[in-house]
Amino acid sequence: MNSRNLLRIGLVLFLLFPFIFLVTQFRFHGMPDWGELRWAFKNSLLQAFFSALVSMIFGFWAALGLLSFTNHNRRHWRMILEILCLLPNFLPPIFILLATLNVIDPFPMGIAGIVIIHTIMNFGLVAVLLAGLIENKVGGVVELAYVEGASRSTFLFKGLLPMIKKDLWLLALFIFVVCFGSFSVPLIVGGGKGTTVEVLIYEKIRLSSDWGDAVFLAFLQSSFIFLLSYVAGKGKGTNRTRVANLNLIRMPTGMAIIIGISLLYLLGYVQGFIAGLGMISTFYDVQSAILWNFLGSLLVGLSVGALCYGGLMLIAFLWPKQWFEKFLNGYVAPSTSLACFALLILGPNEGLFPFFKIPIALTILSLNGLFRMGWDGELHSLQSQMTVAYSMGASSKQIFKEILFPQLSARAGILAGIASIWACGDFAVSRILAHRDLSIAMMTETLMSSYRLNQATVLSLLIVIAGLICFAACVGGSRVLRRKFAP
Repeated sequence: MNSRNLLRIGLVLFLLFPFIFLVTQFRFHGMPDWGELRWAFKNSLLQAFFSALVSMIFGFWAALGLLSFTNHNRRHWRMILEILCLLPNFLPPIFILLATLNVIDPFPMGIAGIVIIHTIMNFGLVAVLLAGLIENKVGGVVELAYVEGASRSTFLFKGLLPMIKKDLWLLALFIFVVCFGSFSVPLIVGGGKGTTVEVLIYEKIRLSSDWGDAVFLAFLQSSFIFLLSYVAGKGKGTNRTRVANLNLIRMPTGMAIIIGISLLYLLGYVQGFIAGLGMISTFYDVQSAILWNFLGSLLVGLSVGALCYGGLMLIAFLWPKQWFEKFLNGYVAPSTSLACFALLILGPNEGLFPFFKIPIALTILSLNGLFRMGWDGELHSLQSQMTVAYSMGASSKQIFKEILFPQLSARAGILAGIASIWACGDFAVSRILAHRDLSIAMMTETLMSSYRLNQATVLSLLIVIAGLICFAACVGGSRVLRRKFAP
């Protein structure tokens, strides 16, 4: 077996480590409490279903608003609106949680609260994807219907929706899968009546040390998500050939949805931040802790960025291999609780060990998501160059050094930078693996848990600063490596 195959197997085992390790450590002792499982599974299904449904409704409406800006003279407004749409999905969940809790008082804990947060986080992603889909797939048909004099409502219900019905189902299924496996949002706003399977796994291990049931629940959840992810991943886009006239279906009120929801979380955050400034004196006694936790956030963020950059470039080096590509496309990251507790029982957890375990856990949970954020597309776009190079006798190392690395390093740096921002804002993984507050996000979550939302909002600004530093370091570092090692 050559070294590349060994590396492929090594990467697969790294991603599957939580499953393999826990199965070898724990045995199932009888069947779990089916009543408890049905209750948690029902909560997961309900919150994921309504999160996907409401996100699709608002996202479709917002998409028609985005289509009001299709000509070249107004594309900059389209770009601003798309940034507003994608911002909640790009930022760590703690920002949306803080902003929404500040502005909605009292906040409805439970399934309703989870749906509200998930909708704010995902409607914009739906809007951007649907707007592009409509332009790409049915732009010419919209023009024809407009010329023929069709009314907007008639075309929407008898033309547009039937034409993109399959794509709508696949996108809704994708949002459902994302929400079903969510951990941080149900952990904060789920309350006692909103316990999901993911939170139940956490409680099984953290509160009752019932590892057998936790592993069993995690396998059930992962299998369910895997089946849905396999179906959701079958959607394919269509390349746009020209800008179409979409006057028939443009809906300016969709912009009101985008602006309204954006103002909800942006003004909520600003409101909490301004109110928190009046309490800034309460931080004087913990200045030293804030400084060390800020450095902890930087260390975690940079570590995750470096590991994800290395993981993405390793995937590029090991490309192509049919079974390897199929594994990456079909792989579903393990339950957050499961991955964290596998690392928790592996070795000591005091001193500096959490700073090793947290980045490893976040990398296991993030790497496949980054792969699906366009990394596979980047690799496929270079497939023809690799084929020509192989036919001319180039080795895999030569191809990686002279073809793949120079063209992929910058993209890998951006994706690694995104992962580092997520890492700086993580509190759920860190809460399991750390015995005390080690980052600004953990300090912020501690303040949230004690209902000091305004102070938490002020402190969260340091998460933004740490995230931007880590993102700049990842992007800048990838460019330096490209210039240094590329031929």
